[in-house]
Amino acid sequence: MIKTKAIPKEDLYPILLAIKPPKLQVYAALLYWLACRAGELLPYTHYKVAYKKDSNDKLVRDANKNAIILSKEIDYTTPGIPISTVAVEPDFIEFTEVPVFKSRGIKYKNGFVRRKGNPMFDQIATYVIERRALQANANAIAEGSGKPPTTIYLFEKELEEESDLQFYWRFKKKLERFMNKKGYTVHSLRKTRATVAGNISGDAYYVQSITGHASIGMASEYVAKKKLFESMKKYEGF
Repeated sequence: MIKTKAIPKEDLYPILLAIKPPKLQVYAALLYWLACRAGELLPYTHYKVAYKKDSNDKLVRDANKNAIILSKEIDYTTPGIPISTVAVEPDFIEFTEVPVFKSRGIKYKNGFVRRKGNPMFDQIATYVIERRALQANANAIAEGSGKPPTTIYLFEKELEEESDLQFYWRFKKKLERFMNKKGYTVHSLRKTRATVAGNISGDAYYVQSITGHASIGMASEYVAKKKLFESMKKYEGF
């Protein structure tokens, strides 16, 4: 199993720019810039699952070594990011409704993709603009028919017969295979963004606002020790 680790700065964009097709490339870039978990950008359903256990509180498995499920119910679900909540500006792209998985359902955060120093800005902007055009067309059709407009999302399944769950796994697995060949995981993109933000700012609250971590303690793990020491010298006279 490949361990999740941050990607060195000099390797990040070469890896992202090598991803094909373009839609998958944009997905990977946004996992970095928005510091998201894989399912937070895609249609995704989280389940509460109860497994069968023996008298020693160990999982009971079937002949194929799969844990036996006693019950499974939907905890929360997200269809992804409505494209109407994404705006393209000359120097940045703003996301105002990015889902964040929490232990008690879905919360939301804001996010930005900057142009400066970002060789993928135009690809992301073009993709968003194309999706927004689809939404505008859906709005126009709805207005003419008197029906509510269809909501267009940032990423959606391509196949009619495919479920959201099947699309999630198929789409994520494509990126997972590519990242694994490079020695990383999909989650490495989120970890890299958190690490960069921590090293630059030395501010755990800033990291938390980007990642959506539930606790400041989790976010503080990404703040560089050097920055912490500099802050201690500044504020405590070390």
